[in-house]
Amino acid sequence: MQNGFFNKKKLIANILMVLLVILNIFFSIQYTQNVKKQDEVLIAEADKIESRLQTAQFMKFFIDKVLSTNGSISFDDRKKLEEDIKTLGDETLVKQWGIFVSSSDSDVAQQSAVKLMSMLANRMI
Repeated sequence: MQNGFFNKKKLIANILMVLLVILNIFFSIQYTQNVKKQDEVLIAEADKIESRLQTAQFMKFFIDKVLSTNGSISFDDRKKLEEDIKTLGDETLVKQWGIFVSSSDSDVAQQSAVKLMSMLANRMI
């Protein structure tokens, strides 16, 4: 009778041990997956921040070199603006930039500049 009791205790202890090992493996896998998801979210957030920063830098340069200037814009500044707008990677912004650059008179240029600034601001939100 004593021997059967110990066998049942041993059996229950072994079952509990296996169950705990299985649960440990399961929670380890869950933890690893959650860490990967969190890393993906952090990378996506960093990309958004970088995009917003590039947009803000372009806007500042555009305001400083185009909107705040009464005279002509230097070739180097125009080249930098063109490269920067392409770096943002948004075709609608590039098209609007093209409309602004090819404006025939100051009224059209002003309207297209306002639209470009609005698009840039929306991109930052």
